[in-house]
Amino acid sequence: MKLSLSIIFAAAFLSLGGCATKHPNQPVWINGDSDKYKSSQYLIGRGQSANTEDAKDRARADLSKIFQVAIAADSDDTQNFKSDSTIAGGAGQYTSETSRRISTRTDQIIRGIQIAEIFQDPVSKTQHVLAVLPRLQAAASLRQQINQLDDATQASVDQSKNNTDLFVKIAAASKAIDSQMEREGLQKALQVVDITGRGLESKYNSARLKVDMDALLKRVRIAVKVLDGSAAGFEEVVAGAVSKAGFLIETGEKPEFLLKASLSLTDLGLKDGWYWQRGNLEISLSDVVTGRVRGTQRWPIKSNATDKETALRRALDEADTVLKKELGKAIVGMAISQ
Repeated sequence: MKLSLSIIFAAAFLSLGGCATKHPNQPVWINGDSDKYKSSQYLIGRGQSANTEDAKDRARADLSKIFQVAIAADSDDTQNFKSDSTIAGGAGQYTSETSRRISTRTDQIIRGIQIAEIFQDPVSKTQHVLAVLPRLQAAASLRQQINQLDDATQASVDQSKNNTDLFVKIAAASKAIDSQMEREGLQKALQVVDITGRGLESKYNSARLKVDMDALLKRVRIAVKVLDGSAAGFEEVVAGAVSKAGFLIETGEKPEFLLKASLSLTDLGLKDGWYWQRGNLEISLSDVVTGRVRGTQRWPIKSNATDKETALRRALDEADTVLKKELGKAIVGMAISQ
């Protein structure tokens, strides 16, 4: 009997305790969907903190994650796309540039987030905040930006097709790919915002544009000349970078383009137990027939090691890394500046 009464009192106590943790005015959106801000019409974010402003910031951040996830997914796709591409610039660098541009565009949309409701728990004093963003508003902004990128892609494609200068064609084709990959990131965000999940289809495809770009790159046949005084083994480094950038190396007597490259290093000797090498890596591209210099570029090179041979090898390795990452982009950039 005593055991039964104990159980009854314990159950009653728990029941009363459970009721005490719930406030009759607590809004349903704290733990579920909002009656007023339907998911079919709004994107929502929730935040809670002892401080109201902190709770607001957390609610905005919670909603912003929708766009951050879309950008992250696009970055992964871009990384994979660039890893298989011979387009200059390097996958990691290009991915970060594209992500920054998309983030800048989506920041304009995120600024439209509104604080819809605030509720303070009467017992814990915790502030609960609901942030909302109208789907139609966000979708309209994304569609506008996507249309602008489609126009930019079309303009670059037209320029690439209609210009007779091969390097200008390549520069325009590269811009078309940039615009389309940025567009694909916004498309992912729009598919999340758009309740239908469709977004806007594009007439262009970055993979198809890459194929066209590769075809243009293979039309550029470049002879390589390493200038006297360059470090031993530098010629192989330059040839490897030219091939990685997607260009063909011309070995005949009448090349169309000539790439001159030099790696001048100064042995700074032993300092604090380290042997230092410092110098400059420089390239210039010119039309062989006209003698016109399309452009030049220079990068500083430095290295150190506990012995001279290793320091020199590391300097050569640094030059190899720089050229494989930057050469193609530098050559295409020379066309843009003309």
